[in-house]
Amino acid sequence: MRNIFYIVHFTLYILSAIMMTGCGLIELDPNDEAKVPTKMYFQPDTVYVMEGDTFQVQPLFEPDSVNNKVLTWGSLNEDVVRLQNDTLIAEQEGWARIIVTSVAALAIDSLDVCVMKPWVISETRYPYEMVVFADVSVHGQPITQDMTLAAFSGTSIRGVATPIAVGQKTLWRFRIYNDAEFTLPYAETPITFWVYDRKTLQRRMFPTYIIFNGETYGSPSQPIELKIE
Repeated sequence: MRNIFYIVHFTLYILSAIMMTGCGLIELDPNDEAKVPTKMYFQPDTVYVMEGDTFQVQPLFEPDSVNNKVLTWGSLNEDVVRLQNDTLIAEQEGWARIIVTSVAALAIDSLDVCVMKPWVISETRYPYEMVVFADVSVHGQPITQDMTLAAFSGTSIRGVATPIAVGQKTLWRFRIYNDAEFTLPYAETPITFWVYDRKTLQRRMFPTYIIFNGETYGSPSQPIELKIE
């Protein structure tokens, strides 16, 4: 159903852009023709942001010599993502599609935006907890200040990591909360670990997971390894 909604609105958006161009609102200097974009696209074409955030994204152009990068922006779901010029405002959890048009060459592309609930947790909601000490790396690099680490049970956030210094190394401690003291073998729900990068607006899940059992996983001297290659 969401796809049908997007297709209809995307078609109307394209038609309106064509009509504007046909009315002669855009004039190009012949000397600039070589610098007109032949292709415009988003890489990646889906981004993840948190409710309440403001952010900016820019498409890529071909050829690289493009000098006219003036864009028009439109949101197909302003209840989720609202636009203020070229600044996008994440209003509430959900999905939105952003339509972007290059005024120089009528190049049109779209960007899907997933707005997430902030990665915060109120530990008072859960009576049980466990601790995980982890050595974390993404693509061979340590976690940066733009990244947030969190633990989830399904889609429910159960803990946010905090850094701890051990000698010259930074490890991460997760306090993970649950509504049961342990998970029964026939109804095990894995605790998965995720990283969110506010700079790239991407999220990734680590391949390592654990089962909640109320025990401590790892230690400052022997942490478990969380790694994304």
